[in-house]
Amino acid sequence: MKPIIRWFLYLLTFWLLVFLVGRVTFYLCTVPLLKGVNIGLVMQSLYKGFRLDLSMFGYFLALPILLLTGFLATGKRAFLFIIDLINYLLISIYVLTFVGESSVYREWRAKLTVQALEHFSNPDEVFKTASTGLTMLFFGLSAIFIFLFLKIYNKYASAQKLNSIHDHSLLTRLWKTPVFLLSGAFLAIVLIRGGLQAIPIQSSDSFFSTTPIVNDVAVNPFWNIAYNILDYQNRFKKNPFNDFQMDEANNYVRSLFQVQKDTTINFLTNDRPNIVFILAESWNTHSIKSFGGDDFAPFIDSLSRQGIRFTNFYSSGYVSDQGIPSVLSGYPSVSRVSVINQNSKSAKLPCINQDLKKYGYQSGFLFGGDLNYGNIKGYVLNKAFDIVKEEKDIDPKYARGKLGIQDNDMINVLLENLNAAQTPFVFAWFTLSTHMPYDFEGAKKNLVNHKENEYINSIVFSDHALREFFEKAKNTNWYKNTLFVFVADHSHADHKDFGVYDAEYHHIPLIFFGDVIKPEFRGKEIRDVFSQLDITPTLLKQMGLNTEAGQYVWGRNMFNPYSRHFAYFSTFAGGGVVSDEGKIGYQHGLDKLIINSFGPGNPKSTELKRLGKAFQQTVFEDYRLK
Repeated sequence: MKPIIRWFLYLLTFWLLVFLVGRVTFYLCTVPLLKGVNIGLVMQSLYKGFRLDLSMFGYFLALPILLLTGFLATGKRAFLFIIDLINYLLISIYVLTFVGESSVYREWRAKLTVQALEHFSNPDEVFKTASTGLTMLFFGLSAIFIFLFLKIYNKYASAQKLNSIHDHSLLTRLWKTPVFLLSGAFLAIVLIRGGLQAIPIQSSDSFFSTTPIVNDVAVNPFWNIAYNILDYQNRFKKNPFNDFQMDEANNYVRSLFQVQKDTTINFLTNDRPNIVFILAESWNTHSIKSFGGDDFAPFIDSLSRQGIRFTNFYSSGYVSDQGIPSVLSGYPSVSRVSVINQNSKSAKLPCINQDLKKYGYQSGFLFGGDLNYGNIKGYVLNKAFDIVKEEKDIDPKYARGKLGIQDNDMINVLLENLNAAQTPFVFAWFTLSTHMPYDFEGAKKNLVNHKENEYINSIVFSDHALREFFEKAKNTNWYKNTLFVFVADHSHADHKDFGVYDAEYHHIPLIFFGDVIKPEFRGKEIRDVFSQLDITPTLLKQMGLNTEAGQYVWGRNMFNPYSRHFAYFSTFAGGGVVSDEGKIGYQHGLDKLIINSFGPGNPKSTELKRLGKAFQQTVFEDYRLK
């Protein structure tokens, strides 16, 4: 048995080395995000990660133990070959996983999950969204690490080193084989469970810090993916969020939307305007002066000062396939899922274009890229937009980047379609240039010199394009009867460097603009807290369509003085709530709040946490049962 024990120790050491290298690589690739992370936190993270690494090794060991048992019983070397083949495969997949996480974490602020992997059903679009540098980094690091790890494995931990241990004695095999199988199985089970305690080790056992990146790095990437796969498979069977009795959560959340009076302050000059949604990809408020940010978007700043600007407005989710239905269907995002990836579920959502169709509105949805990404195309077709156009449907005279047609050309496509549309109309234009890989004309000219330079330059570029659009739109016959709704689909990491559990990260612009706004409301700033969920019910109320507005049960009328002010947002692994008084943010599996503007022990933070937990539980249950 000594050679087997020696091989086991070599294999254990090898995998712990691989896990450590992956963790260090992650740290090195995320250095800019490690503010306030001292050596003590790093060591705690390594210790917490070590326990999950041992558990992951237990999973890796289970099948080789069975195969090694077969070798001891028969002496057939094919069993050893299969063990090596399995480890080769695990090495390759693990490297691709941790290098992938390390490459995209600065962009996503999250580890790889099943939801993220769903996008790889359309791999062409995934690589289109990545910059050339990021793509080269991914493939380069992956190739180097796979090569090195395979060399080390073959030299020290290969199962071929056990070739010489087989004993053909029948008596020896009769006792040695079952002893090995039982002891190996016991060891694997103990490692997988993280010990002999009653409750097996959980991913939440690695959560200890209010600095999310420290918790994220402690979680073994394979463990995280495996947990997410299991959660994904069970997500329709049970609600993973169970902080309250379901009736209690439902009643509490419904009470948030009850109002003393159902009244509306009207800001429109007529109740049947054209509506144009400008769904701004990845915008936030930190580049707009009138929203308290820097002056990187002077045109949008000027637009906001002539229209109605909502300066305490927040995204519901963190990706486009959550943000778009939040705006158009008033449906909240929730951790781990996207409703429009399930066609049978998204079919049950209301949508503003369907409500307005009954009143003679023509509708359209335009995007310069591929709408298959995130199944956005499935959603807009499901919602029966009259006109749906993406890159492949648009005149080839317009130049293409990696992701599609840039905003400076798409404004002309939008104008062409609006000019040809029957009035009244409701159109949505989903912008593109503010998404990676930022390969628009002038991307490398350093329009500004700042941290997150490429992203900030994309804001500057898109702002120029929007200025050109409105200058041209003013000369059309439909302009004076059109309400423009400028809103981001979600936010983005930027020079302000807010974390994803901070409401400021999700702070996005909402601007109502147009000649259909009454003069006394032009230039008005609304500081009350609202979210994307409130846009569509507000517009329908303005148009006197109260019955239609009543379908949007997750939103409020922003022009009803009696509406309660709050915004819930979700992240990959948590969520948060912001109110007029303050904000909180939390990570699933961690009792301590990551963000708490009220200070510890304040009952207001406890109440907001209750609101957030009940909200996510109720939304997920609604999603699960749709």
